[in-house]
Amino acid sequence: MKLSDWLLSLTSKDQITLVGLYIISIYFSKLTLNGLIELYNEKKNYSNSRLKLRITPVSLLSLAFIYCIIFYKIFRGIFSSIL
Repeated sequence: MKLSDWLLSLTSKDQITLVGLYIISIYFSKLTLNGLIELYNEKKNYSNSRLKLRITPVSLLSLAFIYCIIFYKIFRGIFSSIL
């Protein structure tokens, strides 16, 4: 089954759940990247010659995708044991 066929076969409840899971993953991704930038700044003692790092959309969304996969595997394990 192609990805497009699979997405079209989902109900609206399933689509909302997937979007919600991805939004939560984006939030955790932003927290992680902000923490890494702060750790870098602390290691460099906030000197003026340090690199000015910023969060790009590619890094934010790619890390969010990894978080989404991890959350999916965790939730799949939890809900399969309940049912």
